[in-house]
Amino acid sequence: MNRVTRSISRSVVPGRRLRLTLAAAVLGAAGVALATGSAVRDVLAVPAVISPQSLRGAMSGIASKDGHALAVGPRGIILLSRDAGRNWSQIVAPVSADLTTVRFGAGSTAWALGHDAVVLRSDNGGETWSRVMDGHALFELLSKHYGASANAGNEEAGRVLRDVEMAAEQSATPGVLAYPFFDINVNERGEGFLAGAFGLLLHTTDGGSTWEPWIERADNGRRMHLYAIEPTPDGGVFLAGEQGLVRRLDRDAARFRTVETPYNGTYFGITAGHSKLIAYGLRGNAFISRDGAASWSSLAMGSDASVVAALDRGAGRLVFVIQTGQVLLSNDDGASVTALEVPRGGEVFAAAMAGPEELLLARVNGVDLIRLPLR
Repeated sequence: MNRVTRSISRSVVPGRRLRLTLAAAVLGAAGVALATGSAVRDVLAVPAVISPQSLRGAMSGIASKDGHALAVGPRGIILLSRDAGRNWSQIVAPVSADLTTVRFGAGSTAWALGHDAVVLRSDNGGETWSRVMDGHALFELLSKHYGASANAGNEEAGRVLRDVEMAAEQSATPGVLAYPFFDINVNERGEGFLAGAFGLLLHTTDGGSTWEPWIERADNGRRMHLYAIEPTPDGGVFLAGEQGLVRRLDRDAARFRTVETPYNGTYFGITAGHSKLIAYGLRGNAFISRDGAASWSSLAMGSDASVVAALDRGAGRLVFVIQTGQVLLSNDDGASVTALEVPRGGEVFAAAMAGPEELLLARVNGVDLIRLPLR
């Protein structure tokens, strides 16, 4: 485990090891290199190995859209289902880096993110993938952007630049920023954000063809990990992360502003609806706001395990997924929750609705499709 990976692990908590030090938790190794005999190969230069074992391996992220589903995991594993999660096949990935997150975007676009600052894009719903960002490109982007600002006398840019240079020096591969990305959202107009460890935040206005660093615009001087990006129906954008971090985009100022919440622990996600916001995370903590994040109320999850997903099904129905595999249903916009009788399997790291009454779970032992007893 290299020094960067040890540093990233500072906030590792049960149920999130797969996101922060995926290989260390699941495979017993982490970093930016694969060892093969006496040779060391850069995982950014080695495509993922196609193996039937990938269908039973740990999955860290999952997404579903229009009858298609994607799941990602360690060493570049990408799984695709063309029948809403019933059958899966492994798809060729151009890297062997550990992947953390997968998202469907506008149209047929899909994104896969991971360690070593990997960002993969598919323009055909996950059938084929190309690399649009990695640790080499990110280091060059940040060095150029913040170097120019630092040379112009911007002290904050100088601090960011020093952090970036130190992290690259500690990387197992010189000139690679090994930080993982955790979430992405790019809307149908091509505007969006990319977020990750140690306050990584990038902004795009051209669908991800180019990115502008926004690290200093997140009101995140301590460089807390950013785990989630959530757009709102009215065009807003929220961030969620470590130590109670919730931020809201101020478009006029072109930066994010702090949102106060009742919790100082880690938020792993935030879900936005037309009349509510739900922030959720560590140790069963979940909070709802019905007034645009001005005030928050606690939601009783009945568990001290981490909440890994809060899925809004509309008409006041919410589905919560707990790290242990427990699934909770609320029919009253979160005022109360009921535990559903569902099959229990391995630890859950992510979840997505595959249909009105079907739920996809990314588990430590593969992908699971379960039918929810909602009636």
